[in-house]
Amino acid sequence: MMFNNLELFTQALGIEKPWKLDEIKFDKENGQLDIYISHIKGAKFLCKKCGDKYPIYDTTDERTWRHLNFFQYKAYIHCKIPRTKCNEHGVLQVEVPWSRSRSGFTL
Repeated sequence: MMFNNLELFTQALGIEKPWKLDEIKFDKENGQLDIYISHIKGAKFLCKKCGDKYPIYDTTDERTWRHLNFFQYKAYIHCKIPRTKCNEHGVLQVEVPWSRSRSGFTL
């Protein structure tokens, strides 16, 4: 089975719907790999307090997490995290599957 780069990294990182890998930038000179993740348009996310699904209210500014090295190259994940507006809990940022809340590192 042949993969393109986005498919390969999607599988390797375990990225699942409603998340999607948008772009991978490799800078050999600076020794860095940047991975850009977003969400599928029209996706609904769980309220982190009650678990009900809601559409996206808005997104945060782009955040960056340090990931494990890709061979000898530094790797970073970049994403604008969606927020939902729960009927009971108000506007809350959704949980990302690659990191704990408020961490600058991936799991």
